[in-house]
Amino acid sequence: MKPSITTASKRDKKSLMRFYKQQFYSAGLLGLDSVYIIKDEQEIIGAVIISAIEKSNNQLFLHALVIKQEFRHKKLATRLIQHVRLHHEKQQLFCFAQEHLAHFYQQNGFSQVPEHLLLQPLLRRYSRYKKTNNMLLVFKCEV
Repeated sequence: MKPSITTASKRDKKSLMRFYKQQFYSAGLLGLDSVYIIKDEQEIIGAVIISAIEKSNNQLFLHALVIKQEFRHKKLATRLIQHVRLHHEKQQLFCFAQEHLAHFYQQNGFSQVPEHLLLQPLLRRYSRYKKTNNMLLVFKCEV
């Protein structure tokens, strides 16, 4: 297995949404997105979405990082994050994650930060997510 990472194109949108649905993950594109997919042959086995939310916002939102069940524990999520960090240098990456994922994000260059560091567009999104998951933490990575 030699999976490759590429930037998703408009042609990939249907298969990307099908991938998320098959993984029982509700992902949505927010408008100003970059989507990176990892494929084994022609099959999507992992994906991550990076969203700017607003054009003038320098805080990028990393979300929908999902690896297909049978390909987990092979460092593919780490490879996706490394790829994102290379392609979004000099920008701030934020993500929201449950406490059990803190170690993973910390190993990949993120630090847990207080929510007041979020600019309004991302803070509004965090507040909405926190209503359904009050154990959600904020992580930041300077790339």
